[in-house]
Amino acid sequence: MPPLNALKAFEAAARHLSFTAASAELNVTQAAISHQVRTLENYLGLNLFNRAHQRLALTNAGKAYLPMLTTSFDLIGQGYKEIITDKTSTHLNIKAPSSFSVQWLLPRIADYQKQHPSIDVHLSAQDNDIGFFPDAFDIEIRYLLEPCLKSDSTLLFAEEIFPVCSPELLAGPEPLLQPSDLANHKLLHINFYPEDWAMWLAHAGVIGVNSELGHRFDQSMLTLKSAIHGSGIALARSPIVNHKLANGSLVEPFNIRLTSQGGYWLTTKSDLTTCPHVADFKHWLLQQCHIS
Repeated sequence: MPPLNALKAFEAAARHLSFTAASAELNVTQAAISHQVRTLENYLGLNLFNRAHQRLALTNAGKAYLPMLTTSFDLIGQGYKEIITDKTSTHLNIKAPSSFSVQWLLPRIADYQKQHPSIDVHLSAQDNDIGFFPDAFDIEIRYLLEPCLKSDSTLLFAEEIFPVCSPELLAGPEPLLQPSDLANHKLLHINFYPEDWAMWLAHAGVIGVNSELGHRFDQSMLTLKSAIHGSGIALARSPIVNHKLANGSLVEPFNIRLTSQGGYWLTTKSDLTTCPHVADFKHWLLQQCHIS
């Protein structure tokens, strides 16, 4: 069986004859679509597209493969929706990034469950995946670098980026009195985020600190956990990290924050009149984000 993400990327690109349109449909970058298509072509050992003069055209193999995949995905998606999206169901199916789910949503969702004890929450925490069946979810929360243009989408919050560390490290033998003191500590990095230590240091006007050195992680949860254990200084994102600042497991040594390019967007089923539990969750979530 070829990789499913590669199949989905090819099906969307072939249907649109455009990597750009496929990336918009699947909510991934154009480079990700190109990479997935190349992965599928390498797996099959043949070309599915002719890439001449910056225009896409399907090869004979691509033309033969496309209708099979479109029909297959339609059938799989329909079956999946029939299983989990019963209109009379009291399930609430939510998809959200793992860092948002663990660090922001889970500490608060008990409040929603107390208000709606008859609703069973099904939470799918997924990162950077190609969404196969977006209609199967009642609520979807995405981190996007650009505004979401869908009519049923709402910006929950943007982010502010700033250094955090453990209280023990702050009170240790190498105090953090000013940003230049970061040169005496390990920097903790999160891979794949557009804003990094180099950007924050430039924003703060700091020189003499090597922004490339330090430990690296592929999830913000791991980075913050490392900071809590005193391994170094992490770049945190508000309001995701606010509860850790409130409980004292992390502290903010400097009052210098960088506004993020991206933000968290909420997308719901467009017809909320037939899904009152979805409308209730949206109302509760916006209250949690202090949005009227």
